[in-house]
Amino acid sequence: MSLESNAEATVNHQQLKNWLEYDYNPFFVFSQNRTVSYINRSAELLSGYEPIKTFNDLALSYASIDFGYKTTFMPLDFGNFHFFAITVGYEDENEIGIKLYQSPASKENTVDKIKSCDLTNIYVLIDIAISLSKSRLSKTQFRNEFDPTIPEFKLSQNDFTKVLRKLYECFEASCVQITTSLKLKIGEFLFVGGERYPLLELYIHSTARTTKDDVAIEALASSINISTLFNAGSVTLEIPIVV
Repeated sequence: MSLESNAEATVNHQQLKNWLEYDYNPFFVFSQNRTVSYINRSAELLSGYEPIKTFNDLALSYASIDFGYKTTFMPLDFGNFHFFAITVGYEDENEIGIKLYQSPASKENTVDKIKSCDLTNIYVLIDIAISLSKSRLSKTQFRNEFDPTIPEFKLSQNDFTKVLRKLYECFEASCVQITTSLKLKIGEFLFVGGERYPLLELYIHSTARTTKDDVAIEALASSINISTLFNAGSVTLEIPIVV
């Protein structure tokens, strides 16, 4: 694909909308009467920690004097969310938008927190999450493909249990079969602070799933150094083995 700009090229507006919708950074648009015209999924999650009015006030306070876009670098903290800059923009008197840029999480700090956790049997946590789903889905078949050699390792049991609960909830609409596989990723590691940690792959898939909690799942998983990969009918977690 040529990287040269092409004024005649057709823009896929739905694709652009999806990029905005799934952006890691929260984005709000407010109308002239201070009501919300649009928020993406990250902004929806953030609004659970801070009233939406806060972000409208922030946009009005840091908007440029004239029409246009203005970026301001400053630290902002809302619950577990940490930001280093905002961009405020408006092209008419009808709407104003604000985008907040999340600070990257420090993997080294997160690993240090995990090292203070108790040793965990991951099979037990997965079995509990599946049992809860089974109690709601009597017609759904659950299939497990587990590597039986995975040892106990340190993990935030409370946060990981929340991730699992949300994961299985997003598959419950399929009501056919939910398959869970757990295996060691051979030759792949997480490198933090000069140390390397083996990785587990937890793969859950079915015929379909809902995506409304993807941002919440990603944020919670990231807070305990777990990477997420979302697809139409599956979610993959990469979990470091910290002992």
